[in-house]
Amino acid sequence: MTVLRDYATITLGILTLLATSAAVYGILTINTQIQAKSEPQLKIPDYTADLDSLKSQVNSINSQIGSMSNTLAALDTLKSNVVEMNGKLSDLETKASAVPQQVSSSPPPTSLAVVLDKSSYLQTDAIQITAIGANPQKTVQIELLDNTGFVVLHKTTWSDSTGKVSYQMQLSNALPAGSYQVQVISDQQTGSQSISIVAPSTTTTISDTFTAQADKSVYNNGDFIQVMGAGQAGTSITGVLTSPSGKTYSTATTIQSDGSYVMFFSPLQPYEIGNWSITVTNLGQTKSLSISVGSGSSSTGSYPFTAQTDKNIYHKGDLIQVSGTGQPNTSISGVITSPSGQTHTTTTTTNSDGTYSLFFSIAQSYETGNWAVSVTNLSQSKTLSIYIQS
Repeated sequence: MTVLRDYATITLGILTLLATSAAVYGILTINTQIQAKSEPQLKIPDYTADLDSLKSQVNSINSQIGSMSNTLAALDTLKSNVVEMNGKLSDLETKASAVPQQVSSSPPPTSLAVVLDKSSYLQTDAIQITAIGANPQKTVQIELLDNTGFVVLHKTTWSDSTGKVSYQMQLSNALPAGSYQVQVISDQQTGSQSISIVAPSTTTTISDTFTAQADKSVYNNGDFIQVMGAGQAGTSITGVLTSPSGKTYSTATTIQSDGSYVMFFSPLQPYEIGNWSITVTNLGQTKSLSISVGSGSSSTGSYPFTAQTDKNIYHKGDLIQVSGTGQPNTSISGVITSPSGQTHTTTTTTNSDGTYSLFFSIAQSYETGNWAVSVTNLSQSKTLSIYIQS
């Protein structure tokens, strides 16, 4: 009984073991099948293209790093060169500071000093310009600028050995009245002065420029007698020649556009010997002239007293020449009188043939306008009229 129970127990244990084993096998088999069925459904992403792109970017970065390395190497070389140059400059500065200075320590050039003869001009005047401080013997530019800064006149001259500039700039009737500036330029130096240009009034033009002058003081029989001068352009001018016996000869002409005129007389021959008078009239104004007709000395031994200037209109700096005839080896005195009454005197002696010449120098300080010239010989006097402009 006990043996059977043991056998039964053993048999039951074996069956239990087999059942258990079968269950375990079944479970394993099912699990294997499950795994076999699930494997084909799993899909792993393909990162090959991304990896290739990253590889390309890495290579590019490596290349840039290499280029930067080369640049850094070049910068290091440049830095070394700069350091070397700084060292050389420091060395040069040290040596230069030890050498005595050879260059003059004169101050930089100053602006040109420009001086004009006056501040207001007529359109027909000339500006007397003086500048000091230019570089010696260099070309100098002289300009006239209008009130907008536009250059209306441009001239070139030279400075002298002392750096002084002297120049006379002639103005023009085409320039309108107004404010202007005279500018002098020498290299980098510049100087200027302001001026005004005014148009002459009609009255001034008529009275100040009407002149008359014969071409000679002594004429021979048959000579043409020529009278010239200046007046208002486009106006009529008449002349009357009167002989010693009172015979008259008339002529007329029109003043040219530039204000000048010339008229001629040809009296009936033979001419009367002696002093003749000429009266010239323009716009109500009259000029009287005196001439002599003869051979220079008459058969009676008397010498006519005459006086004549070489020109009608003079500029500052000109020389006035008065010539004529008088008694031989006698004293001749001449006086010129300015518009304001200032006088300047000179004297000479007539030659053995009765001729003489007097000279007056026109200074830059002389007034402009009508001047009177008075010449005296042996109590005889002649008065002439001249015009002085800038």
